[in-house]
Order: sequence, then C-alpha cells, then structure tokens
Amino acid sequence: MRAAEKESALRIARARKVLRSVGPKLIEHGLTVEEIAIAAAYAAFDLAEGHAGHGQAAVEWSRNAIDVIERQIFEGGERSADGLPE
Repeated sequence: MRAAEKESALRIARARKVLRSVGPKLIEHGLTVEEIAIAAAYAAFDLAEGHAGHGQAAVEWSRNAIDVIERQIFEGGERSADGLPE
C-alpha cells in the first residue's frame, strides 16, 4: 500500500471509529442495531450526494464503495477490531 493510500485508510478508520461510537448512544434512545445500520446507510448516501452529485450519481458511487469493501473481504485482507489497517 502506498503511503498516501495508507494515510487515507487511517483517516477513514478514524472516522469509522467515531461513527461507530454513536451506536451505543442511539441504542440508549431505543433504536435497534438494524435501525442504526439503516440510518447509517442513509447518512452515507447523503454524504455521497454531497461528493458525487444527487440521485443516481450518488447511488453509483455508493455501489463502488461497497464493491471495494466486498473485494477486501473476499481477498481476506487484514482487519483489526478498530478498523485500522494492519
């Protein structure tokens, strides 16, 4: 992994950690884990629209992001508990 990619992966992992930390607080307010996951997916789409453009452009960008995650899983890449690259 190039240095720039590793730095980006670290920033992404830190953001994931912050976003996941909200989960327990939402559970305290009565949300289920499923509801939190769905809300997170909608929030990710909202952010994708800000990045890629409205509607279908954001859907396609989101699909590409999921494809990257899927590829990492299928390749058996190292995944630490906190989401930081090994």
